[in-house]
Amino acid sequence: MSRAALASRAGLATSGFYAALFLGLGAHLPFWPLWLAEWGLDAAEIGQLLGLAILARVAGGSLLPALADRYARRRLTLGLCGGLAGVATLAHLAADSLALLTVLTLVVAVAASPLLGLGEAMGLRAAETHGFAYAHTRAVGSLSFLAAVLGLGALIEVTGPGAILAVVAVCFLATAGLGLVHPGGGAPPGELDQTSGAEARALLCGKLFLLFAAASALGQAAHAIYYTYSALAWREAGLSAGLIGALWAAGVLAEIALMLGPGRRWVARLGAARALVLAGAAGILRWGLMLFDPLGGLLWLAQALHAATFGLAHLAAMAFIAAALPRRMAATAQGISAGLIGGLTLAGATLLAGWLAPFVSISALYWIAVALAVVATLAALALSRLWDQGRIVE
Repeated sequence: MSRAALASRAGLATSGFYAALFLGLGAHLPFWPLWLAEWGLDAAEIGQLLGLAILARVAGGSLLPALADRYARRRLTLGLCGGLAGVATLAHLAADSLALLTVLTLVVAVAASPLLGLGEAMGLRAAETHGFAYAHTRAVGSLSFLAAVLGLGALIEVTGPGAILAVVAVCFLATAGLGLVHPGGGAPPGELDQTSGAEARALLCGKLFLLFAAASALGQAAHAIYYTYSALAWREAGLSAGLIGALWAAGVLAEIALMLGPGRRWVARLGAARALVLAGAAGILRWGLMLFDPLGGLLWLAQALHAATFGLAHLAAMAFIAAALPRRMAATAQGISAGLIGGLTLAGATLLAGWLAPFVSISALYWIAVALAVVATLAALALSRLWDQGRIVE
């Protein structure tokens, strides 16, 4: 895979899609709870609302990618969903009641739900078709995420949380436009490009795929407490918005270093299943550290572990999908593992944390993350023993 291929029209288009999408995610994940707090919600209400949003994403994130695969309408799905998510985000400006805020939150959740999973499947397809390294274009997304958490953290210090909504809305609209011309939206002539309902059901009933989905999705769902409460906890501890952004940036920098550096080699050497084991063990360590409300060096160490808990786990998941499934099923696999199983787990963890938040400290909520990381590690160990590295569906 050459640098020239990465700089080709297809490589640049894929990188541009990731840049727009992850700039929006970098504005939303760390800072949206601050916008909700500014609107008037307390910590428990924020957890409950975001938990409902995750439940809504389960429906859209599992069904819409599968439909995009079934009818080979991947680009159109990205365009329509990104556009609706952008418009509904802007409509938050008119939210004058909790009921309307909740409705708009759910609309955005459903509309945005297929963007990441479907975009990842199309990015993987574009890389295989046009000969560039998937990890390098995906790292562009991580760099964009980094720019968002650093830049928006500083911007909030000056303008307040209102800037968050504007950045998220613009990025969704840009993602829609770039999705409509994504180079990974179609298959080469003569290649089957549609997934049948029977094939999708085979994944849902397949032991190896379900073990993979548990290892991948539960490991990612373990980040629920971090996504929802880290900014609030650090602000309560006296950290500025700029420093909160820097802490998030440290995790993303570690992720980028892995993706641009040894990540692909490690996954190739370990194999996808054993790489998921390593990512799960890193999750147990990271969330275990967060139980003690660390500050200083231990907190920066916990953030550095994002390279493994997110970056390595993601590369391993993409490697499994590429090795075990035909390309036409990549979005469906993402929908089931990340959208359905991961979404349900993420929603459950977020709702449980919202229910517990009035009674325990935020640091104690990380027991939920530790438990999910343990289950993910055990599933990955089972997968490493049973999977022969070959196709599970032809």
